Amino acid sequence: MNTNKSATIKLLLQKYKAGQCTPDEQARVEAWLQRLGDESQTNVTDIQEQRVLRRIRKGVLSNIKPSAKPVRLGLLQYIKIAAALLLIPIGIVLYSKYNKPNQQALQQYSTARGERKTLILPDSTIVVLNSSSVLTIGNEFNQTIRNVSLTGEGYFHVKHNASKPFIVTTGKLQTRVLGTQFNVHAYANEDDYKIAVVDGRVRVSESRSSQNIIPLGKVLTRNFMLTYSQKTHKHIITTANADKLSAWQRGELYFEDASISEIAFTLSRTYNINVQLASKPGHEYRYTIGFNRQPIEKVLRVLSELTSITYQLNPNQVIINSKNCH
Repeated sequence: MNTNKSATIKLLLQKYKAGQCTPDEQARVEAWLQRLGDESQTNVTDIQEQRVLRRIRKGVLSNIKPSAKPVRLGLLQYIKIAAALLLIPIGIVLYSKYNKPNQQALQQYSTARGERKTLILPDSTIVVLNSSSVLTIGNEFNQTIRNVSLTGEGYFHVKHNASKPFIVTTGKLQTRVLGTQFNVHAYANEDDYKIAVVDGRVRVSESRSSQNIIPLGKVLTRNFMLTYSQKTHKHIITTANADKLSAWQRGELYFEDASISEIAFTLSRTYNINVQLASKPGHEYRYTIGFNRQPIEKVLRVLSELTSITYQLNPNQVIINSKNCH
């Protein structure tokens, strides 16, 4: 039997079982089945189909309970039962595939530009997400360790549990704590990652491979900040005002030793507006300044007076010229 004819017969059998055949198709199927039952008409099917049919017949007969009268099944009945039995393993496979527990299931929480969100994790840890951030939690969280990953910025108030360390993964960095409060700044479009401790103690490490995790410097305590460069893979530890660095939770802005490009990224995320740098500054100056819930118009005006930038404020866009920064 050629491939096309075999495919046609299989299609007609499926339609026949579902009761969807036209009268002509039904007649064709029943005529073919009659010939299939005639030993002299072996050219209708191939050896493999006969073996499958015999195995199905044997399986059907072995599952028929004895009765007072012998039960004779016609060939059409065999085929219908066989088709039903053939569908059972397929159903089992599909059920197993789509109902198998996903051991790698993740929960993700995200914020849009101009949005902040407060989360309470299953261990009672409180996380505040800054705008344009994503926090990912695995389904194994709080079993032996408490591991989360962060892109963006988040403030963590970790519930103390000495037997289950809390680990925040940001790129190649791992921040490990037992119970503390700290701020993690790790936006993918910025070179520097920053971890500042508000209270308690944290250890920051760099993951160079799955088996090679290197501690970066000393354990950080209150008002110490580690800054890590994604480009150079170098870090520095400095003192910082951690309370002000995490004041974004209250809608405040605080820049510490920040470049114009870093300030522009923050304004875009905070005020949900596109901020474009029309030119690069002649020198890479850095600035420390804070704003207490001010509209973007006032923030830009103060920055202009401080840095000598010029700007154009449109309804959905800010264009900053930083060529003459000082």
